[in-house]
Amino acid sequence: MHNPLVSIIIVNWNGRRFLETCLGSLSKIKYKNTEIFFVDNASKDDSVSYVEKHYPKIKLILNSENLGFAEGHDEAFKKSKGELILLLSTDTTVEKNLLEELIKGIYSEESIGAVMPKLLMYPKTDLIDSIGSFFLQSGSLYHFGREKNHKISIYNKPMKIYSAKGACILFRKDVLIKTGLFDKDYFAYFEETDLCHRIWLSGKSVLYWPGTSVRHVGAGASGQMVKAFIQFHAFKNRICTYIKNLSSRNLIEVIGLTILSYQAIFILYILTGKLDMALAVQKSIIWNILHLKETLKKRRFVQSKIRIASDSDFLPKVTRNVSMSYYYHLFRGSLAQYKD
Repeated sequence: MHNPLVSIIIVNWNGRRFLETCLGSLSKIKYKNTEIFFVDNASKDDSVSYVEKHYPKIKLILNSENLGFAEGHDEAFKKSKGELILLLSTDTTVEKNLLEELIKGIYSEESIGAVMPKLLMYPKTDLIDSIGSFFLQSGSLYHFGREKNHKISIYNKPMKIYSAKGACILFRKDVLIKTGLFDKDYFAYFEETDLCHRIWLSGKSVLYWPGTSVRHVGAGASGQMVKAFIQFHAFKNRICTYIKNLSSRNLIEVIGLTILSYQAIFILYILTGKLDMALAVQKSIIWNILHLKETLKKRRFVQSKIRIASDSDFLPKVTRNVSMSYYYHLFRGSLAQYKD
């Protein structure tokens, strides 16, 4: 195996409390042919001074405002020289073999455009945070293995997935040059799913590789955001992703079911007294109506410049069927996540 340069990009917003652990673990990885970019989104804490003092070799990019997770990566991506690009969240702790294993995974097949490791919950490190998501015809995602014991054999086999989780993903740079990175209109949430969908459309695939694991606290930056703000972006971006990326035939069915599920969630939020969350759901639909012209322009680009694979080439492979109980537990989890 050759020794490719890996450009590591970390986007930070008031994440000083994570940096000692995250950067400390990153400094101990065995694979050394790397460059590291630390992108700061106008943090109010001492994140930048900490990096300057303890990690002077890291390349700093300082944004004058919070550009969010999606747009925050842009400048570092433009300056990166690596054949491979690793996106890493600040609220992670990596193993020493992280890059060796992910490089092994991404080069295991020529068709692989992106690979993710096993993400474990922290501090409950025996439970899975994410090993990737599958597509559901309802427009939701099936988070395979979520909160299951990571030692179970079914979760320790490489597998193709619809979407990787943005906390830690390794990409081939030439694939990203074709697909583009994140949609700047997303700010946060579902941006990695949109990107992974485009990778599938480009004829490449997304892989889960269990050879290494990353501990992930979760909600590192989003934990500081207003809950309804998070909900708005998550729901808004899901609709936008499907309008841009699905074939016309699949789009009609999926968007119809997505809007229907949104109305059910809206009613449930009303009944549970979460009026701000209910409003966020409806605002996500209104945003997509008001910005439909711009989204359709993006759709034309995706369908004419990126798509070489039909939906039938890959979507059945990364689609799962689930029972209604899955949606019940999904909503209960959402209520618990956004509890007052």
